[in-house]
Amino acid sequence: MPVISHATLLDFGGAIFEAAGVPADQARTAVGHLVEANLMGHDSHGIMRLPIYTRALLKGDIVPVGGQKIVRETPASAVLDANRSFGIVLAYHAMQMAVDKAKDHTLGAVAVHHCSHIGRLGAFPPVAAEQDCIGILMLNGGGRFTAPFGGTGRRLPPNPIAISVPTESGVPMMLDITTSMAAGGKVEVYKARGKPVPDGWLVDKDGNLVTDPQLFLSGEAAMLPLGGPSGHKGYGLAMMIDAIAGALSWAGCSADPPTRGGSGYLALAIKIESFIDVAEYKREVQRLIDWVKSSPTMPGFKKIYLPGELEQEIKAQREAEGITLEESTWANIVEAGELVKVKAPEIG
Repeated sequence: MPVISHATLLDFGGAIFEAAGVPADQARTAVGHLVEANLMGHDSHGIMRLPIYTRALLKGDIVPVGGQKIVRETPASAVLDANRSFGIVLAYHAMQMAVDKAKDHTLGAVAVHHCSHIGRLGAFPPVAAEQDCIGILMLNGGGRFTAPFGGTGRRLPPNPIAISVPTESGVPMMLDITTSMAAGGKVEVYKARGKPVPDGWLVDKDGNLVTDPQLFLSGEAAMLPLGGPSGHKGYGLAMMIDAIAGALSWAGCSADPPTRGGSGYLALAIKIESFIDVAEYKREVQRLIDWVKSSPTMPGFKKIYLPGELEQEIKAQREAEGITLEESTWANIVEAGELVKVKAPEIG
C-alpha cells in the first residue's frame, strides 16, 4: 500500500477540487478537512471521499458555497437552506455563525438542510472551543442503515454528535461519536482491506449477527445501534438527535422519504464567559482531566486517554511518517484527477 505525505495529498487534492470548479480557498478548506481526518486515524472520512465529491461537483449535485439562503433568523439562531453547497465548507461557516451569535447573545444555534456530506463532525466544534465557547454539532445524517433496538430494518442514520470544550493546554477536548456501532464509511474501509467487520456490528434480516461487509454495502444487513445487541442507549440517543437535528433544520426526521431529504444538522455554540470566567472554567476542566488521568490502568492499557487525545497522537505520527492508503483508494483518487486533467504526483 502506498505511503503518501499529507503535504502531497493536500496539493493534489486541492488541485483536483479547483479543477472541478471549487474556488481556491474553499478547495483548501475541503481537502484540508479530508487529509486531517486521515491524519487523525479516521480514514473512513478522509481522502477516500475525494473521488465521490469530485464526481458530485462535476455533475452539479454539489456546488461551491455562496448560494445558501437564510430562511429563518433570530439574534441567537438561524436556519439555512444550503442549496447543495459543499457540505464540509459550509459546516465551518455554520459553526462560526453560531459562535458569532453566541458572543453577542450567550447561545448561538444554526441549523442547515439541503447540504451535501459534511465529513468528520469532530472538526467543527473545536472552532467554537478555540474561541472560548463550547461547541456542539448534531447530525441526522448519513445513509439510513441502522436498525432500532430490537429491530432488524435499516431505519436510522448513524446520527453522530460531536462536542468540544477549551482546555488550559490550548488543545480542545473533543468527543466525536456515532450512535450506530460505526460510521458506514468504516465498513467501506474493511471491504477495501478485504477484512470482515468486527463481531456485533451488523445484523441480517433474520436477526443473525454477520461480519461480511458486502452484506451491509448491498443493503442485506443493518448496523446495530451503539452498544451492539445491548444498544438501547445508543438507539435512544439516535432518536433524540434525529428529533433535534432533523426537525429543527427543516431537513426532516428519518422516514421514507424525509421531508427535505434528511441529513440536516444543528451547530450550537455556548459562550462560557456568560456563566463563569473563562480561566476559571479551564481550571475546572483541568481538575477533571487530572482526576480522571490519575486512575490506575487496566491490564493492556498504558494510559488514560481524553476524548480526542488519541487522535492527536496519531496525527503527530502520520505527519512524520506519512499516510498509508489502500491501492484501490489511491487508484480512485488518481482517476478523479484524470477526470479533471490533474496529473498525479510521483510517489515512492
